Amino acid sequence: MNHRTSPALIGLSTLLLAACGGGGGDTAATSPIAQPEAIVGGDREVHENDASARPLPASLAALAPASCQREEDLAGGRSYRVEMPSRIDGAAIVFNVFEPAQFDCQGGHPLILQGHGFSGSRSTSAGEDPLSPIEPLVDAGYAVISIDQRGHGESGGTIRVMDPDFEGEDLVQIVDWAEANLDYLKYRDDNLLLGAVGGSYGGGFQYLLYNVDPDRRMDAMVPQITWHDLTYSLNPGNVTKNYWLAFLSVMGDTGSGGSMDPFLRSSLLDGILQNRFPDTALDFFHYHSPSYFADNERGLELYDSGNSQEYLLDPITGQLPVTSDGRYIIKTPRSMPYPVDVLMFQGMRDSLFPFNDAYDNYLAMTRAGGDVRLLTYPFSHHYLAPNVGLIQETLDSLGFYGEALPELPAEGLNVLASCGDIGINQATLAWFNDKLLGKGDADNVITTGQQICYTLSPGDSVSAPEVTVGGASFPIAYDLLGQQLPVVAPIGVLGAVPTLVPLLTVEEDAVIAGIPTAELSLSLGDAALDELCLDSSDPMAATGTCDAILFLGVGVVRGGASIPELIDEQVQPVRGLGSHRIQLTGIAERLNAGDQLVLMLYGQHPTFVGAFSRDLASQYVTVSGQVALPVLSADGQAPFTVSASN
Repeated sequence: MNHRTSPALIGLSTLLLAACGGGGGDTAATSPIAQPEAIVGGDREVHENDASARPLPASLAALAPASCQREEDLAGGRSYRVEMPSRIDGAAIVFNVFEPAQFDCQGGHPLILQGHGFSGSRSTSAGEDPLSPIEPLVDAGYAVISIDQRGHGESGGTIRVMDPDFEGEDLVQIVDWAEANLDYLKYRDDNLLLGAVGGSYGGGFQYLLYNVDPDRRMDAMVPQITWHDLTYSLNPGNVTKNYWLAFLSVMGDTGSGGSMDPFLRSSLLDGILQNRFPDTALDFFHYHSPSYFADNERGLELYDSGNSQEYLLDPITGQLPVTSDGRYIIKTPRSMPYPVDVLMFQGMRDSLFPFNDAYDNYLAMTRAGGDVRLLTYPFSHHYLAPNVGLIQETLDSLGFYGEALPELPAEGLNVLASCGDIGINQATLAWFNDKLLGKGDADNVITTGQQICYTLSPGDSVSAPEVTVGGASFPIAYDLLGQQLPVVAPIGVLGAVPTLVPLLTVEEDAVIAGIPTAELSLSLGDAALDELCLDSSDPMAATGTCDAILFLGVGVVRGGASIPELIDEQVQPVRGLGSHRIQLTGIAERLNAGDQLVLMLYGQHPTFVGAFSRDLASQYVTVSGQVALPVLSADGQAPFTVSASN
């Protein structure tokens, strides 16, 4: 192997471990502690220290937080471990503080929170991970706190996936600790200058803290490959995303020493076995998502102690309040949004948290105000979910980066560029410098010139002022001598090979980038047959319910080829007979003159392995309607004028 390619391979492996597990630090579970002290550790010793703002005993000064007021420990560049009991239940909260490389007691230092991926743990050394932004941040004068999230690493409690009542309260407590103990932090208008960075689970904590912090201290965020609504991420179209349910269940317990919350564990397994989630689980996932605070689409109700007789405690955990009909009751109200500057990254091929998740976050944060930008890159969770296009993409990526590495910096995530030649660590530092310090110009590094940037392939991208949803419409039908014939697609066990519906042959170079939409109807082919479907049946096989499940994706047949390529390996499920209006999964691909776009209809798909129609009485459906495609000009700046050509 060419030695120039090796850093890219190393970087890619580390990125994936950081995004969905891995990370630095001890991963052993820590028992909850009840003492009202924080424990601050440095080197290999652990000492107790009052968690309040009271002065530290002289005997602890060597390992205590640096202090500008006391003029102590101001050499800079140290890191140390902190442990304190959660105000919620006494479970251990553990994190590492990284002091800025050089102290400026006059100007102060903004604080950056850093979070790990699911089943991972905090960083304990600034330079241990070549992809981590911690070292460049502390070198640039930031204080950084790297967190073991609840149930992860050395922190106690169970993993509840960013529960506002648990992880949310822990995060607020960490920022409170920082303000009480780090007297060198920087403020603006009497408000802490606070930023956050991290991917996947480490992106989810940023939105949670933004939404639950009563002091509204968040100023700038850089979330990567994270979710907007877990009910969409794990259950799009009311179809369980079984590959990821199994992966997260195993990864969560394996990486955390069995710290998954029993309700979460049982919900993931129930979804796989029963081919659908119960409403209580969907409520749980929605509550643990930015979408609850943005729109509360599921209409979750706050727990009313005056009507407590109406509520039951879930028998599995003894902690979840649910109604007698199985609805999850919550206690954290929605908050008023406030402006914050957000630089978000998402992977176009991500099959766990697809582009649509980022777009919905983009809309919510844009409504709140601030400078919000959405960039994409070719690396994401899909590397943990093998698919047909993975090998080709990997070869393309290594070829690109192998050639480009001599011109790119050799450290950090700058090796893995996104949206052209933008290094992620470079962009992160420039973002915080601009938004927190008013220093420099982020646009000199984030050179897209637009709010949206689509990565089409490694080294190839286009920018746009907004995300195109829908576009030019094409019928879901076969054209035979000017007559449109219905499309009949196999579902269930017969639907592994896609049914292809020709949509468009492009006559000149173009780009498809954005979110396709569809208005379609599923039928058994006769209205009388549709009416015979049962409302309910046995939950495992759904016999007689006509439980039709179809997966829709947009494919491209390259000029001269005969086999279609499913663009970005993305499909969107639709469930049930009748009419549907849906958004397909976001995609981005460059098209050449002569390429043909097709609609690909699957009865089953690897991302949803085992989640298909189990009703043996319904193995074919008739599909009609139309699909709208976001086809743009070759530079991505304008809709492309197209006409159907089958």
